[in-house]
This record gives sequence, C-alpha cells and structure tokens, in this order.
Amino acid sequence: MPEPISVLVAASEASPVAQTGGLAEVVGSLPQAFVELGLPSSVILPGYASAFDRGRFEDLGVDLTVPLGAEDVVGRLHRGRLRSGTPLYLIRCDRFFDRPGLYGEGRLTYPDNPERFAFFSRAVIEALPHVQPRPRIVMANDWQTGLIMPYLLEAEEDAPAGVFVIHNQGYLGLAPPSVVSDIGLPDRYYGVEGLEYYGQLSYLKAGIVYAKAVVAVSPSYAREIQTPEGGNGLDGVLRLYASKLHGIVNGVDYDLWNPAVDPHLAANYSAERPAGKKICKDALQTELSLPRSDRPLFGMVSRLTAQKGLTLIVEAAPELFRLGLDLVVLGTGEPWFEEQLTALSTAYPDQMRLALGYDAPLSHRIIAGSDFVLVPSIYEPCGLAQLYGLRYGAVPVVRAIGGLNDTVRDFAGQNPEGLWDNGFKFTQFQAGALVRAVRRAVELYGRRDDFAAMSVANMREDFSWGKSAQAYADLFQKLLAAD
Repeated sequence: MPEPISVLVAASEASPVAQTGGLAEVVGSLPQAFVELGLPSSVILPGYASAFDRGRFEDLGVDLTVPLGAEDVVGRLHRGRLRSGTPLYLIRCDRFFDRPGLYGEGRLTYPDNPERFAFFSRAVIEALPHVQPRPRIVMANDWQTGLIMPYLLEAEEDAPAGVFVIHNQGYLGLAPPSVVSDIGLPDRYYGVEGLEYYGQLSYLKAGIVYAKAVVAVSPSYAREIQTPEGGNGLDGVLRLYASKLHGIVNGVDYDLWNPAVDPHLAANYSAERPAGKKICKDALQTELSLPRSDRPLFGMVSRLTAQKGLTLIVEAAPELFRLGLDLVVLGTGEPWFEEQLTALSTAYPDQMRLALGYDAPLSHRIIAGSDFVLVPSIYEPCGLAQLYGLRYGAVPVVRAIGGLNDTVRDFAGQNPEGLWDNGFKFTQFQAGALVRAVRRAVELYGRRDDFAAMSVANMREDFSWGKSAQAYADLFQKLLAAD
C-alpha cells in the first residue's frame, strides 16, 4: 500500500485556542477532514499565552534553536490537541508570544511582527523531525507563515513539499529591508524575483514564489488576485505562477454550525423541522430590545472595516430602512465605522441594533434569528457568513465577488422547477446596486411560501469540509507524484 500523505498545517491561529477571524476556523476544522480521508494531520502554531491558557499541553523536552540575526533564539516544543482530537503543536518562545494579543494590542500591531513570524517559520522547520508522523506536506497559511516556503527549499533533500494558502491577499506581510539579517536566507532570495516588494520585503510574496503549489480559498478569488484590482501589487507575480495556483472553496464545520443542535439558540430547528427559526427570531428581537415585528430581519456578523462593504451600508441606510426592514450588526473594527453605525442605530431606534465587540454565541443567535444575512464586501476571498446563513436558513444577500460569487446563486424571480437559487447578488460596488438587491430580497420575503421554500432548501445545502478536503488531497497527491 502507498504511504499515507501526512500533513502539517502551519498557521498563526486556530480555533478554539487562538482566534481573531475566519482563518482560525479553517485551521481548526480542515485537518480533521484530512484525517477522515486517511491523511494523518497535525497543526502547529506559535505558543501564545492565550493558547496555553485554553488547553493542556505537554512539554516535549525539545529545544528549537533558531538563528535570528547575530543571536540564537530558543523555542520549546509542546503538544496538545484541538477540539476535534487533531494533534496541535505549539512553539513556545515567551520573548515573542507571551503577550496579550496575537498580532497586536488595541488598534496597534506589534512592531516586531516581522521578527516574530520569521522566528516561528524557521522554528517550524526545526520542529519537523519531532512531528509524528513526519509530514510529507507542509501547508502554510497567509503571510505569517510565508517564509516557511523558502525555508523548506533550504532544508534537507527529503523535506516535505510546501503548499501555501492565501486566505486574504490584502495582508502582504511587509517588512523593512533591515530584517534581512534576521531572516537568514541566502542573498538570491531577496531580489525582485523573490521577497522584494517596492523597496520592502513581503512574506506573502515569499509564500507565493517558493511554494510547490498555491491555493486561493475560492476559484473566483484565484482569478481576482491575478488582476490589478485584486492583486495588491502582486497580480503580475500571480500571473507568472498561474500554473501552480488553484482555487478551493472553504468549508464549514457543521459540528459547530448546525441549528439542529446549536446550544446557543432559543430553539433548535432544521430543514425537516423549521418551526424553531421563528422562535429564534422572536428571541433575538427580545434579547436586543428590538421592537417585535414581522418585518424582514437582516443580520451582519462582520469585522467593521472598509473591506466588508460598510461604506455601502452607511450610504444606503435611508433607502434601506424605507424598504421596511430591520438590521442587526455584530462586530468591531475601524473607529469611523463603529461611529457611523452607532449613529445609524440612534437614528433608526425601531429598526436597527448594533452590538460592538466579538461575541461568538451572539453571532450564532443573529444568524439563526435573521431572515437574511448581508455581505456587501469590496472583496471576499471565500466568506463564511453566507455559508452559515445557508445552513441556518438566513438567505444570503451578497456582492458577486470571490467566494460569495462561487457559493451564492442569484434568484431570478421565478423558477417553475423549484427554488434552487439560494440568494441574491449584486455586482457593482455602489449603494444603488445594494439597494436593488435588498429590494428584490424584501419582495421575495413578501411571498411567504416562496421565501419559506428557499429558506428550507438552503438548509439542505452541503458546504461541509469533505469536498474541499478531497480537492486538497488530490492536489497533494499530484505534487508528490511529480517529485
């Protein structure tokens, strides 16, 4: 029998031990899907203080010595498990990771992030002999792990193959030229064909250039990042390496996101027993002191940043509320958007509620209690909110971009063979386009039988990790067969 393809997933966060966004949910779930396909898998993260606080980890007694500039920095390897049982390795180095935040505190990033993640990437290479089973694939995620790809090329001959996954092209991982001595790669890596990015260094570019394969987290996003509009200055590099670029849509962990068993909800429900969704809507209105009504309720669970399309919400708000809808927003982010949304919730006290912060249980209740989930992003590599909305019967209203475009099928108004379309899309990043899409959604809501049919049909859509994991497994097999 052929040797199983063992995979080490290297990342800067993984749910539930360290999380700031969707990357953590992917890393916390995808490796278990690999295991279910027969690919032994493990995860390796920086040893953040918060991670040690949230789990039990065994000190393996392994020191990892990393040359960083003129000194050697020593890390220590620990091992525990994720919620799924997947082995989780932590590289402890209190100098870099014994801090309150993952990447920064408040609204400020740590100034030594380039050194922190250069250390982590090099320490991953040093940890490889101690990971069991020894990996044949190292799957690195986003800029924080981009340097792993060239480090693998400088490792021993039988080093694992490197696969680099782009979850968000907007974060380039820029570092000043002064960190060259810390990175410790040969000079040939630093030119315009390597890490150099307009006078700086880009760790994201390192991952793209030196990986055996590059994955973007949806097929549409893989195309978009090859354009000047979506490439953040790396579109030419991505076109150059287009032959190794693949698009694979993220999945959802239905053990965590399943209204039939979700412990955070006022009532559980499913496509077979949908009645509980109305109870969840009533409970959400009560919880947020939103006047009880039968108006269509739109929910947004999002970082409050420009990328997420909040400028459209602010600009279109008067017209949106004139359509006779309610809006609930949960998130935190840029001060200007927090202020603008706060002002809107004050101006429309009977139709809008804003919850500032990160509240995982409330995010579940908002998705469950909403009739529609709203995702008007400027760009969206894959997106998870629309996938959660589908399973929870909250019809997505999204901009036709990235993974939103790949997972939402626009409702044409009538479908005599059944409501197979699962949401509403708009293309132009304009307030008017958003209003027109929302108007179409509100009109469908008024056709109660048709709306209920779409909501229930959406609950049956399957975006579990199995299909995505198989696409990765096929890619790994091809890479190893080519070596």
